[in-house]
Amino acid sequence: MNTVDDRISAALRARAELLTEDDLSPAVPPVSHWAAPSRGRWTAPLLAAAVVGIVAAGTVTAVQLSRSDHASPARPTVSANPTPSAVVPTPSASTPAPSQSASQPTPSQSASQPSASQSASQPPSSTAVPQPFELGYQPLWPFGSYTEAEQWRTKGGGSQPWHLDAGQTALNFTRSYLGFTELTEAATPRLDSQGAHVGVGYRNPNGQLSIAAVLHLVRYGDAKDSPWEVVGSDDTTMTLEQPAYGSRVSSPMTVGGHITGVDENIVVSVLASQTDRATLARVPAGGDRSPWTTGPVSFGQRGVLTIVASTGGHLQQVERFAIQGVHT
Repeated sequence: MNTVDDRISAALRARAELLTEDDLSPAVPPVSHWAAPSRGRWTAPLLAAAVVGIVAAGTVTAVQLSRSDHASPARPTVSANPTPSAVVPTPSASTPAPSQSASQPTPSQSASQPSASQSASQPPSSTAVPQPFELGYQPLWPFGSYTEAEQWRTKGGGSQPWHLDAGQTALNFTRSYLGFTELTEAATPRLDSQGAHVGVGYRNPNGQLSIAAVLHLVRYGDAKDSPWEVVGSDDTTMTLEQPAYGSRVSSPMTVGGHITGVDENIVVSVLASQTDRATLARVPAGGDRSPWTTGPVSFGQRGVLTIVASTGGHLQQVERFAIQGVHT
């Protein structure tokens, strides 16, 4: 026991050996002039400092994670507590820069390119092309297009004046285009908002006009001297219903309708022009509005087609007919 520490240690050991069970009962701990005040004075500050350190470390870590997860390289850096002047919005593509005006071209635009406001307020230098006349029906004869009708009106109006007469146009269609030369009479046209309706036919043995068909014609243009165009027929006791008017057809096709008559023999033909024509079928029929049909029949004509169904044989070869305009 050479040192002071050794002596103190031995004295404390000897004191501990003299303790009994009664000495271990709860009692107010002795107050040392240095130990107790030292422990009470420093324990709370040390714990508070430790907690503050942990919280501070966690706060720094959370801030660092937040910045690394949501940072946007396309936007300017923003401080943790930005003031209104520190936040700078990124301009969008549709928003012009403050130095540019909506009515002024950007420096990259050439001098020959108009700005948005100029193009909106100034018409193009080229004149607008007028829209073609809409006939509203399937044109069949004598003109194949509005251009052809206008060419006749502006250049050839002095020749073939029958184009301005609905009755003569209907009769020429029947005799020249369809080839029904036995039909030589045209009734006085009936005019309405849909055009002209002209009955064509023949004189029976009693001298009375027998109407074979009522043809429908319209003016091919808005002018007063626009020519008449055959577009269909107004069917009564003999109808042509299939295929539908103005429809698109392909070979083979079925042609049909209804008829009132006795011992009829319906001849079905198709015409693409005055020379391109073909007979498709012959169908016996009769009765009171009885249906008739050819069944599927083949044809080789192309373009705008005029389907014709005719019957006769009592007084002359063609006594009634109906037409239908279609296209391929």
